[in-house]
Amino acid sequence: MFMSHKNYVLTGTVLSMALAVAGCADDKSETTGATAKVVNGKYDPAITITTARVLDPNVKFKPGETIEDNVHTRWMADKMGIQVKHTFVVNNDKDFNTKLRLLLAGSDPLPDVFQVSDPTLISELIQSGKVMAVDEAIAKYAPQNIKDLYAKYPDGFNMFKSNGKTYGIPMYESLTGGTIFWIRQDWLKKLNLPDPKTIDDMDKVFEAFTNQDPDGNGKKDTFGLALSMLDRVNGTRATVDWVFGAYGNNMPFQWTKDKDGNLMYGSIQPSVKQALSKIRDWMAKGYIDPEAGIKDKNKATESFVNGSAGLVAGEYHMYPNPLLDTTKNNPQAEFKPLYLPAGPTGNIGRVETPMVKRGILFNKDFKHIDAWFAYYQKMFEYQFFVKDSEFYLGNHEGYDYVMKDGKPVYQQFEQAGIPKDKWPLPDGKTPIEAKAYASLIGGTNLNRPYSYDEGILKFANDPKATPANPIEDSIKDRVPVHQLAGKIRVEQNKFDLANEFKGAPTKTMRTKLELLEKMEKETFTQIIYGKLPVEAFDKFVSDWKASGGDEITKEVNEWYKTLKK
Repeated sequence: MFMSHKNYVLTGTVLSMALAVAGCADDKSETTGATAKVVNGKYDPAITITTARVLDPNVKFKPGETIEDNVHTRWMADKMGIQVKHTFVVNNDKDFNTKLRLLLAGSDPLPDVFQVSDPTLISELIQSGKVMAVDEAIAKYAPQNIKDLYAKYPDGFNMFKSNGKTYGIPMYESLTGGTIFWIRQDWLKKLNLPDPKTIDDMDKVFEAFTNQDPDGNGKKDTFGLALSMLDRVNGTRATVDWVFGAYGNNMPFQWTKDKDGNLMYGSIQPSVKQALSKIRDWMAKGYIDPEAGIKDKNKATESFVNGSAGLVAGEYHMYPNPLLDTTKNNPQAEFKPLYLPAGPTGNIGRVETPMVKRGILFNKDFKHIDAWFAYYQKMFEYQFFVKDSEFYLGNHEGYDYVMKDGKPVYQQFEQAGIPKDKWPLPDGKTPIEAKAYASLIGGTNLNRPYSYDEGILKFANDPKATPANPIEDSIKDRVPVHQLAGKIRVEQNKFDLANEFKGAPTKTMRTKLELLEKMEKETFTQIIYGKLPVEAFDKFVSDWKASGGDEITKEVNEWYKTLKK
């Protein structure tokens, strides 16, 4: 919901200082710390904030620019009086975590501000006593619309909580994931089959796709389902999470509530055994890609794209890439998105898309968290559609967009008639993702959960509607199949099966979870391939419990109880 920053309700005299930094105060100066003053939203003299980060090696810079000196760092210095200094910059999470752990173990200080995605490392940082509890800072410095966001999605803080305090700011995902079906429409038509709506319907569709020559080439070279089992059978793409959801509210590798409100591990529940039995049956009948066990999600999806499989389950944004290649490989191919089917008792379910995968932590000795919140507010305004925000249209003109005739152009600049000297990159097509320069928030987007959903439904229902904000502007020109896929995804959000455990790994998880998950993956794979009987599931359950699972369950519930304090 749109809320102008002029309407924020903020508390405390220090807060007017944060507003000043955010550019919302008058000319009055406020002292912050021993020497720096905030004048017209800018620190004078400038303050320095240290950070560390992962920088994707594919991030582009203009000639002469670096992560230390670029359009965004200059804007921060000029407009806010904030200098950014990088303690270290690496190009992958593994190296980042290693360097941060070395700092944690040594005598050198942690950076003032840094983004972390590893739950175990987050827990180590919290337990070290070297990071700041942020409850008071949020109360003092967060603007009201962001406080409202936190109140609406409080689970986002769960991985940063310990002993009743909060030690991190969650980086919410936009939540555009969620499984839908992609199916070969031309195969359905050729075989005179209706859209499948139940698991029983899937039996008929898979049988026909496998045995009735849907591609008409006279060869038995097709099957029903593209599936990846290399990691886990209920991933985000080329997945069978929907089969588990059809038989109950339990999902492998996730924690759910029992009838008494306690948490239980989904993988050991009876409905999972039923789902495995069904998947096993399909594999035995040749309905599933026989190489599913050695394919990752992208390799498995190729089975659909190359015309071998008639159905793949995954995200709605698989269109246009890679699904558009299906028609490039076969111009006669037709595919469409479909709703997930219901199980024997009418149940529908899919894997929950994680709302938070990372967060911002602060050195306990950081002196300028008011300045960080002021910066954070400015960077977040575009998600609340604050029209006078400097970032309403994009991060920086000439980088991720170029203005032409009073309107922003986001790509294909040469085609749009933009002069060559205004192109972000020499190819005249590609923007520069200047969001990557925003190191104090980890170089990633700030998102509101489900922020795209309203626009997706708007244009799916009325392709000629007028966009009301930049997010809707980015959606309006999608082709009908993409619009419909988005609508299906949004309408089935209610079937997401929540993973109720969102904390850091428990004590026993740290020593035994890897072994338990390996046992789970191997057992499920062997059951599906028919190398073990379905009854092997019962032995897996008892082994899981005895090998640390019962202890983990106890610890998970102890964590869960702390959230209610």
